[in-house]
Amino acid sequence: MTFEQGLSPKIALIGRPNVGKSTLFNRLTKSKDALVAERPGLTRDRRYRDFVLTPGINCTLIDTGGVATDLEDPLSKEVINQTRLAIKEAELLILILDGKEGLVADDIILMDMVRRSQKPFLVVVNKIDSREKRLRVSDFYELGASSLIDISARSGRGIRELKKKIVSTLFPEKDKNEKECLEDETCHREHESEISEEECAKSQPIKVSIIGRPNVGKSSLLNRLLGEPRMVVSDIPGTTRDAIDCLVKREGKPPIVFIDTAGVRRRSRVKDKIEKFSVIKSIDSIKRSDICICVFDSTEGITDQDRRLVGYTAKYGKGCITVFNKWDFIKDDPKLKKILNEEAKLLKKIVPYSAHLNISALTGKNVQKIFGLIESIYSDFTYKETTGKLNRLLKEALLKRNPPVTKGHYLKIYYMTQTGIKPPTFTFFANYPDLFPEHFKRYLGNFFRTALNIENSPTKIILRSR
Repeated sequence: MTFEQGLSPKIALIGRPNVGKSTLFNRLTKSKDALVAERPGLTRDRRYRDFVLTPGINCTLIDTGGVATDLEDPLSKEVINQTRLAIKEAELLILILDGKEGLVADDIILMDMVRRSQKPFLVVVNKIDSREKRLRVSDFYELGASSLIDISARSGRGIRELKKKIVSTLFPEKDKNEKECLEDETCHREHESEISEEECAKSQPIKVSIIGRPNVGKSSLLNRLLGEPRMVVSDIPGTTRDAIDCLVKREGKPPIVFIDTAGVRRRSRVKDKIEKFSVIKSIDSIKRSDICICVFDSTEGITDQDRRLVGYTAKYGKGCITVFNKWDFIKDDPKLKKILNEEAKLLKKIVPYSAHLNISALTGKNVQKIFGLIESIYSDFTYKETTGKLNRLLKEALLKRNPPVTKGHYLKIYYMTQTGIKPPTFTFFANYPDLFPEHFKRYLGNFFRTALNIENSPTKIILRSR
């Protein structure tokens, strides 16, 4: 089974818990997207990320949860199901074995699962970080694999050889010169850099984080948006431990990367080390997003923790959609509906530019409207205006409200310009920039958001001396 050049084959990483799948995922994709810790069962969902295998070849890597018969996890069956789905959709499977622990019974079960798929596969022995430890590899020939690739995902040893094997398996007809280029690390980096710059010049994906407290239905919402059960969904709070990226490609429209995050609880309740990592990753996801979908539970209302999460989106200048999920559960309670809608309006004091929806991830009610809101918000979020028009509007803003006298100084703004997008960033040049009060900065932000008709986006106000 081979692939045409120009297509992006999917490669699934399969293995027991804690054999280094997520470490290899981070190594190949040159990211830190996957949580890594010396604890089995950390990854549960499928995680997807595109990466450049070699110049001219882009692949999609799929990280899966660890499969083990003795894993004490109430969601282990769902994890195995997610792994089977990854095997079904992948064009190449990489079975990862633990070189430190040696061959165990679950490795034989996984090898049988891989063989029965009738997909091309490679067998990788991880945690072999020195030549002396290569003697351990011979134990794994008992699996009957024609060849074994020994690597250390943590240090990077053997990764180049693994890439060559992937290329020769998926693209055996690749030109010899391109293979030689892969062997030359300098050449590989230069080509990869060129490709990345070209891709960045094109329309970038819209990054959308789905955030909220545990068990409010974030993964259920993502599954509904994706149209498939990619996330493990359960009534057990904290099912999602990591931030999961899912790319949605749409014909004639910019692609969207949805990021499903772990539920964030109050700090006083976050005691587990892995959960602390999850909270950090969730906040990092907000920082790297363009838009955040803040999901609330209709049956519980808006809590203080919900307000804190919304505050994070405002703090980092992100577009915001507030969502009441499980709306179908209260459809026969008009009094509660009225109370919840009033609570949603109060959030406007934190994020006056936010959009709001009442949805049901379970039935799909109003879920598809989210796509239209994302496009509208992103259009405002990336808005760019000319300096001439901005300064004409500045005169109007100053006629309506002059800067206040502060500490005996008459504050003046001379002119302004737009210095960035995501969010639209406006820099004002003034006589005493450090003395301008926060309420006047808010006035400027609100004025230009309305005057420029970008009411779905936050604005960033910077004052500098002339």
